[in-house]
Amino acid sequence: MLTYRNNKREFEASASTVAILPVGAVEQHGSHLPVGTDAMIAQAFADRIGTILDAYVLPVLSIASSIEHRESKGTVYLKAETLGLVIRDIIESLHYSGYRKVILLNGHGGNWILKPTIRQLIRDFQDKGEPMEIVLIHNSVVVKRQHEVTEHVAHDLHAGEKETSIMMYLHPELVSEYVPQKQATTVPQDYMDYFDVDDITEDGYWGFPEAATPEKGEKLMQLMVECALDYLRELDETREAVRQRKGAT
Repeated sequence: MLTYRNNKREFEASASTVAILPVGAVEQHGSHLPVGTDAMIAQAFADRIGTILDAYVLPVLSIASSIEHRESKGTVYLKAETLGLVIRDIIESLHYSGYRKVILLNGHGGNWILKPTIRQLIRDFQDKGEPMEIVLIHNSVVVKRQHEVTEHVAHDLHAGEKETSIMMYLHPELVSEYVPQKQATTVPQDYMDYFDVDDITEDGYWGFPEAATPEKGEKLMQLMVECALDYLRELDETREAVRQRKGAT
């Protein structure tokens, strides 16, 4: 695995053409987690995948699309369209320097602009006849197996059992006591289109941090990696099936 700690000669000696870009956020996570929670989890996720794939793991893109948390001091965000342009520039620069596969590991649900951005980029590279594979994986890829570890899956969206457990495992020194809320937040997730998270939560978290443990966090990180690798494998199998079908026509 390569990172920004490596030098010019080490990059030139590497045959890897796979790069991984973790994308996080800098936004409030209640009174018990740091504002950099999404960035820290995304980087840890990327480092684990990068080690397995022997990829170039870029430093996490920390400041992203967090406008739904703007009422909380400490939150810093880009406009969605700005983030889309930044992602485009990064991927195009990686392609220019010889990378032919970029995996975006998204650690924040508010970064919805990543999906249309890479959908367009993939077609742009195809139309130019340039080889480039772009894959987007969100850390919610673990949801299909999250029930194996956590008590809560529904309404555990932000700084709840899942994220608090992972931070208790990765950075226990940064986790404080959570502030009990009188009532759990159960409105639909898309209400963040209309309200700031401070409007619909009492302490900024949306979930059940009281159920978190570091043991759950370790298992969740392992499951995230397993689910991400499964996704990559299934995607490759589908690509091959499509190639075979098109070659037979």
